[in-house]
Amino acid sequence: SVAWTRRHHARARRPRRPLRSREMPPGDLSRMDPRQVPALVMRSVENARTALDDGKVDTAIKMMKSTDALCSRVVAPPTVHGIALRVLADAYMEKAAGRTESGTVEASESGEDAAKDNGKEEAEEESDYVDCAKRTLKKALDICKVHDGKAGMPRFMVQDLAGRMGDLYAAQGEIFRQEGNYKEALRSLRLGIGKFEVLGANEFVGATYNRVAYCYMEKEQWKEALEELQNAERIVNGVEAESAILSTTFAYRGECLKRLDKIQLARAAFESALKFGMASGNEGVVREAEEFLAQTQQHSTVDDSAFL
Repeated sequence: SVAWTRRHHARARRPRRPLRSREMPPGDLSRMDPRQVPALVMRSVENARTALDDGKVDTAIKMMKSTDALCSRVVAPPTVHGIALRVLADAYMEKAAGRTESGTVEASESGEDAAKDNGKEEAEEESDYVDCAKRTLKKALDICKVHDGKAGMPRFMVQDLAGRMGDLYAAQGEIFRQEGNYKEALRSLRLGIGKFEVLGANEFVGATYNRVAYCYMEKEQWKEALEELQNAERIVNGVEAESAILSTTFAYRGECLKRLDKIQLARAAFESALKFGMASGNEGVVREAEEFLAQTQQHSTVDDSAFL
């Protein structure tokens, strides 16, 4: 059964932001003050994310391609250019998945384009958009790598760059995982962990360890997954998002132990998952934990008569 792969991996909705009337200012962009670029890029990123939330994927792609061109023209800071390319990659993946406001194609597309329903063409198109996403993330990482490790960079710049690269590596790893290329997925995710450690963001480190474990789970390498989950539990102790991360950590642990036929240990893991899931509002984990605990009540070490 693959039901457990769908319970608590619903794509998190980004906070909705007001869509501004313009993504770029009028005039000659070649004469723009470079100091204005970060604010303009972030505004465009916000608009593109809102468009994605509304299912307007083509609009988001157009916005971010324009922003990418601007960043290249004025040589924007790598972290700024990187976030624009990250959102562009997200938009390509949304396009590949066919997620639009109407569930099919956007209203701006021509009738001829909308009529394309040949299965082969759709599969080829999906593959093309995934490749676009991968190329976009590689481009972003290549831009960041030019500056990575440079001597004399202020600490805050080192950390900002590491955080951006960590996010890009993690996104890259997720695409490889979806393709079943686990070797590259694990490589990218581990590179992401290394960058998040430089940033000092333990919550991102722990969450990425969860994703590494998930790769092993999809490969049915349960013991290897458990080792990665142990790392996640260790690293997120005391962080702000501890409950949200650990709800997934313990749900994964419970699944691994269940697959290893260690039901009582699995119950203990799901009990922890339930606790952290309720604390963080992770409804998918709560449902999964409650279901498993109900199904395995006969394995409980608690004497139910004690409550009568």
